Amino acid sequence: MGDLAIRVLVVEDEPIYADQLEAYLQDLGCEFIGPATDARTTLSLFRTEAVDLVLLDVHLRGAVDGIELAGQLRELRPVPIIFLTSRADDEAFARARPLGPAAYLIKPVAFDALKRAMALAIDSFAATGAAVAAEATAPTAAQPPEKTPDTLFIKENGLLEKIRVSEIQSVEADNKVCRLVLAGRTVVVRMPLREVMRHLPPDRFVQIQRSYHINLDYLERFDPVRNLAQVGEQVLPVSQTYHHELLRRLYKLD
Repeated sequence: MGDLAIRVLVVEDEPIYADQLEAYLQDLGCEFIGPATDARTTLSLFRTEAVDLVLLDVHLRGAVDGIELAGQLRELRPVPIIFLTSRADDEAFARARPLGPAAYLIKPVAFDALKRAMALAIDSFAATGAAVAAEATAPTAAQPPEKTPDTLFIKENGLLEKIRVSEIQSVEADNKVCRLVLAGRTVVVRMPLREVMRHLPPDRFVQIQRSYHINLDYLERFDPVRNLAQVGEQVLPVSQTYHHELLRRLYKLD
């Protein structure tokens, strides 16, 4: 689980449960965000932090409970949500079910149960996202795909320098800055990863980590056992979340 390096927002107003979840996430190698104890704090963190998964108390105290809060989070952006509750409440479960939570766990949550639920949540969310992206980028007669540029102009030292998209081997994100790795050099672009990837051909670039995309033209080797990919001179770890998608994109002679 640790190789996922996911960022988890914990929404829990009971300190004993929040401390337990923090300890579990540390053992799993995840980054703990929070704990948030109310809707206002949760929404503020969700807007300002990169969140991969939310652990959300159903019976959150305050004017907005966990189920209503989950709907507000989904309106901001898609995210896998695991509901947590200290009591089996059929009415609450009926309200939560239409939101499509990744899991619904009873507190206190066992470590192994949380680990499995989180792994399934991330895998399912990644698969859904890939399917949506494929559908969105599929060519149709009514809406042909938007052509990506062959060259980009990047501002460096006050000048606009042209680079060829075909020469970009990988893209690494660090907050709102991206590093484009070319043969022998790296170019820094002050843009979010999602915005950068809009300008690169989706048929050539594939995601291998939450913050990494690689150009398949430069993929020399992939070790599916150790989850390592050699891209040009780089050897990069491949997250289990994107392992199957990378394999799917390769033309293999078995």
